Amino acid sequence: LEHRVDEQGAYLLMEGLLPPGIDSGPARLHPRAEAHSEVIAGRADVTVRGETYTLLPGESLTIEIGEAHSIRNSGTDTLVVRTTLRPPGEFEGAIRALYEASAGGEPDLLAVVAVLSHYRADVRLAAIPWWLQRPLLSVLARISTVLGRNPVR
Repeated sequence: LEHRVDEQGAYLLMEGLLPPGIDSGPARLHPRAEAHSEVIAGRADVTVRGETYTLLPGESLTIEIGEAHSIRNSGTDTLVVRTTLRPPGEFEGAIRALYEASAGGEPDLLAVVAVLSHYRADVRLAAIPWWLQRPLLSVLARISTVLGRNPVR
């Protein structure tokens, strides 16, 4: 991960690795940021707005602000994807906290909910309407905190 500023403004550059047959989890969206993803190695099936695109090394795709998306490694090699997020917001904190919530294999769902609630300006679930997602995340994040399972400090 790296933060930089260029003539277009601030951005976050990330490189993600997905083993064969693994996906990035439920479809999500970035309410304030555009993501540009390029496949460095492997084969990616990227679903945006319900349409799936297969990307090979050197191919890229831009995901506009607010577009639901997910990615799956449909190949036999490790998928390496380099993504630029503009503007970055606090997405780096969100992704680090989500990985912490999944440490050891199975994600701690209450921890994930707490992270999504805290970083709601930068990442949201796409399948649940925001008017419903927001109060649910808020209540469940409080429960996560009371139970000592909130990784966001």
